[in-house]
Amino acid sequence: MAATAPPPTPPTGGAEQAAAPPLAPLELQRQALRRQALEGIAAGGSGDRAAARAAGPLPRTAKIGDQYVELAQRRKDKVFVILAEFGDQTDPRFGGTPGPLHNTIGKPAPDDNHTLWRKDFDRGYYQQQFFSPTPGSASLRAYYNLQSSGRYDIDGKVTDWVKLPYNEARYGTDTCTEAGQCRTNWDLVRDSTTAWYESERAKGRTPEEIKAELAQYDVWDRYDADHDGNFDEPDGYLDHLVVVHAGKDQTWGGGAQGKDAIWAHRWFAYWNQAGSAGPEGNKAGGTPVGDTGIWAGDYLTGGENSGAGLFSHEFGHDLGLPDLYSSDGDNGVNFWSLMSSASYLGKGPNTTGQFPGDLDPWSKLQLGWLDYTEADAGRRTRATLGVSGYHTDDPQALLVHLPPSTTRTELTDPYEGARQWWSGTGDFMDNTLTRPLDPAAGPATLTARVWYDLEQDFDFLTAEASADGGKTWTILPGTVGGTPIPPKGISGTSPSWTTLTAPLPASTTHLRLRTTSDSNTHGRGVTLDDIRVTAADGRTLLQDGAEQGDNGWTPLKWSRAEGRTGTTEHPRAYFAEYRRHTGYGSFLRTGPYNFTSTDQRVEFYPYQQGVLLWLWDTAYSDNTTKAHPGNGLILPVDARPAPLRYPDGSLLNARAQTFDAPFSTRPTDRITLHKPGTSLTVPSRPGIRVFDDHRDTYWNPDLPQLGVKVPDTGTRIELTKETTTRTTLQLTPSP
Repeated sequence: MAATAPPPTPPTGGAEQAAAPPLAPLELQRQALRRQALEGIAAGGSGDRAAARAAGPLPRTAKIGDQYVELAQRRKDKVFVILAEFGDQTDPRFGGTPGPLHNTIGKPAPDDNHTLWRKDFDRGYYQQQFFSPTPGSASLRAYYNLQSSGRYDIDGKVTDWVKLPYNEARYGTDTCTEAGQCRTNWDLVRDSTTAWYESERAKGRTPEEIKAELAQYDVWDRYDADHDGNFDEPDGYLDHLVVVHAGKDQTWGGGAQGKDAIWAHRWFAYWNQAGSAGPEGNKAGGTPVGDTGIWAGDYLTGGENSGAGLFSHEFGHDLGLPDLYSSDGDNGVNFWSLMSSASYLGKGPNTTGQFPGDLDPWSKLQLGWLDYTEADAGRRTRATLGVSGYHTDDPQALLVHLPPSTTRTELTDPYEGARQWWSGTGDFMDNTLTRPLDPAAGPATLTARVWYDLEQDFDFLTAEASADGGKTWTILPGTVGGTPIPPKGISGTSPSWTTLTAPLPASTTHLRLRTTSDSNTHGRGVTLDDIRVTAADGRTLLQDGAEQGDNGWTPLKWSRAEGRTGTTEHPRAYFAEYRRHTGYGSFLRTGPYNFTSTDQRVEFYPYQQGVLLWLWDTAYSDNTTKAHPGNGLILPVDARPAPLRYPDGSLLNARAQTFDAPFSTRPTDRITLHKPGTSLTVPSRPGIRVFDDHRDTYWNPDLPQLGVKVPDTGTRIELTKETTTRTTLQLTPSP
């Protein structure tokens, strides 16, 4: 319980990390499927996941195994925003003080030069913050319209302030047994939607009238609940729900509520009730909105004065973008992306968080919003880029295809011969080994030698048959090691090779072996050898030991492993983008901040302009560089990786270390930063116009979490021309 307000400190990297709740299973699946679908772009469109190609616009949807995922976001969405203040009731488990009500955030003290404040946070303020179409305004609508170059738009409604029954501690407590965010946050969604519904009923509106209004906010099937590949249909849930709560967000210290305040976050309420709660036909969890039959599931929330920056960040999650900051420590993304610290930018004193900064090129690619040109590693290519913040006559980015990275998995020796089929391994696998069979051969029996290492009861191997050319599939019964196979399939670990047996119906046109996995904790996968299909009369219809090529099989993420080692290739690519102080990129000139001698005062300094280079490596699913120093999913390359230190030898904070990361023909700005007892002046330094992954190093052991271990692909990229609106790059082999 916080009796007095802590200093209104702006967010640090640690605040961001503490605010991140674990993803709900459906969102984990959506992000994983999208990443798999886009692997083909990093590989130049030649990967197994060929749904997304580098040539031409990103398709609206892709099919990965039996599941569809939405890719390009090209539409206009409606967003429902509820303003909620807190009541007087307390829960004895959590205590706390009553409230807060809205408009009770105190005016910033004279030495507080960062807190965003106004006397009246009324409905009109939020109507502008979320839905103002004015270009360049502090508005989610204006921001996403520019980031998407006009491809994506939002509109919607902001309600009047409604009052919840409990104080904020009841919803925002940090006291819980769950890892990360407490699930008491979900009760905020339940009580906010209920309070709004009851306020509308008190005005005389009928449930039917309220349902008719909410139906306008349920036109999108976010997770393709009916598995038909059509995302433009209702799914029973509000498409985009925002709850703005009274008081400060805990990201900003929580105000008078302190640790009882709610962290800004995006989540799915009551997802753990999937299967038992939800609209008819799509019970994915959630909470009902009164008697309308429409439910709230996915939602995002932030504080009364959180600003358009933080809400834009959380809305990025709502569109399927992951956090790009590290979940444990620092990395180099910092203010270079909305999905890291660029949610906390402004135009000067007392505007921190009012404006968002640009998305990185990888995030724009995920949403189908990136205009880019291509090149191959080490090959002579000349490219002219426009500014990356929005569409111009020139591409926003250069994507350079690199040789893949590889990982090796120790398996078991082949049952016979030199090779064996291997399923691969990883999260959200849906990997298949498929071949046609002749139904005229009549009923038959499948036998195969199998070795498996699968997470018990969560990851599975199934043998499946199709009678309609592969349109639909049926899991086959059978035995493994003489024991009946459970209905969900084979799971767990086999101590050694064993025998899989399954009956094939006479109508079978196709056979497939399928491995699936959930969101985490996977084993080494499955290997198969000596696969046979035998007719009822004893004839051998198929015999395969992975020795002679694919031999009629169509492998999707399966491969023929040589010996006891499985090898997986992971596509990689560079992005080069031209960052300028224009559009929402202008807030990189005015918004980055540094803590000085007090908790309340910060100093502002400019991030630099130029070509920012990123490494995209699909071998990684996150940017937690503490776990894998120098490597991550998508990381910016710092042109100046040497550490910046104060005179006493201590390091500048991570955000300041990467302020001059871009390559440029022009000198950098001179900046001075302070900390208690000392200061550092970083002089203007000559521009660095050449990136070379063969001759130069961009990772420093003194900053192990910030640099990038670029691969040696013999690629050299030189800036040959740089103006305020475009730059020309020359890609050549490294000498």
